[in-house]
Amino acid sequence: MDPLTVKRRLTCILAADAVGYSQQMGQDEENTIRVLSAHRAVIDGIITFHGGRIISTAGDSVLAEFSSVVEAVRCAVEIQEALKTRNDALPDKSKMYFRVGVNLGDVVVKNDDLLGDGVNVAARLETLAEPGGICISSSVYDQITGKLDLGFQDIGEQALKNISRPIRVYRVSGTAAPQRSASALPAQRQGKSLIWGIGAAVVVAIATIAAWQTGWLRFGAADRGSPINAAAPVGAPATGAPALSSSATPGTASGAPPAQVDADTQRLRADAEALKKQAETELARARSDADAVRAARTKADAEAAASRLRAQAEVDAARIRSEAAAAAARTKSDAEAATRTAETRDAKAAAAAPAAMDKTARAPASAAAGGARYDGTWNVTVICAPAEGASAYKLELVAQVKDDFLRGEYGGEGKPGWLRLQGAIQPDGSATLDAHGLTGDPKYNLKSAAQGIPYAYHVAAHFDANRGTGRRLELRACDLRFAKQ
Repeated sequence: MDPLTVKRRLTCILAADAVGYSQQMGQDEENTIRVLSAHRAVIDGIITFHGGRIISTAGDSVLAEFSSVVEAVRCAVEIQEALKTRNDALPDKSKMYFRVGVNLGDVVVKNDDLLGDGVNVAARLETLAEPGGICISSSVYDQITGKLDLGFQDIGEQALKNISRPIRVYRVSGTAAPQRSASALPAQRQGKSLIWGIGAAVVVAIATIAAWQTGWLRFGAADRGSPINAAAPVGAPATGAPALSSSATPGTASGAPPAQVDADTQRLRADAEALKKQAETELARARSDADAVRAARTKADAEAAASRLRAQAEVDAARIRSEAAAAAARTKSDAEAATRTAETRDAKAAAAAPAAMDKTARAPASAAAGGARYDGTWNVTVICAPAEGASAYKLELVAQVKDDFLRGEYGGEGKPGWLRLQGAIQPDGSATLDAHGLTGDPKYNLKSAAQGIPYAYHVAAHFDANRGTGRRLELRACDLRFAKQ
């Protein structure tokens, strides 16, 4: 590749891969493919919802790019949450978990493909993640700090395979309680402790007032109104206390004036009332704080549930739109094929009458009316360059063109290495062909994917009378050559 023509850009790459896919395929192929297809529909929908573009899909893996780092990480978190919900509804043997890696880096742009360290680091980060987990590079962490309410675990610098420099890696440990703030739980405990403390203070205050009013508690000198002195016979001294002198003031106990007793009583009653009001105020405030905490938690829970429902609705809507578009495309293709067949039949009928009078003109007229200028047997050669650990390969097959519709197969249908190529050739020679197949020898597959994994791609082709050329549009760079026999 000429360095002067290389195109680069800074982008965020998300890499996802299923855990234990080959083992599950070995145990139950049909069920594994069904589960993978359902999971992939969810993953593709969430990527589209967050503005991502799927670069390639090989079997159980997905590679996508995002212009926003924040949206890429949000997408990764929602993918794992959605897949957890799906796995919870499946039996243990059918559960399928994904690992996700996210990296921000410089990449090389080649056609619709992205190459370089930026992509490779994302793929290596994915291998460090736990099943159902996410790993991000420090370049991603620096961009999302303070923007997403997530928890992170710094696992230090990691030496990644085929990466020349160590990369600092963070594990996303999940949402940091988005339904409530980090201080919500301590606030609840403080509120409960405050309520119990105030309640205890109120009980003590009420008990003190009751004890004082019933005479069990007295304040001041020990001999004022003492129950011991009050119970002593008139004129007899209490044990250990001198008898009242005849000069003692009537109506008093041990010489304490009534005014002083009344003042103490009023003061104690006022203090008790003030303490009671203060306790009630503190209790009301504590209840208000607890109600506020509960309201905030309820609101956060509702918002989180609404967000999950909205994301699921978007995924379902994307799937429905995709299915509707595919159905419309099939209907249009069937209608075009029916129209071509009808036109061919009508042209043959119209040519039948003049053919009776002039047999020499019948063949050219029929050929012109039919428009099937490309009908016949074609040799097809597929040449693919090496990419992402896959070796280059070349295969040849024979295709038949009838009514300008090409169809050819390589290998046996349903067996590893099988390929079907088909599509309509337009009057101007242009064609978009559909390719479906199953992977063969792993050394020729991207990421050395196992045999028997379904794949599909499109071919942009152009034909003239006897030759044609084509180019594969997805997954990897391949050229096609067509030669009419």
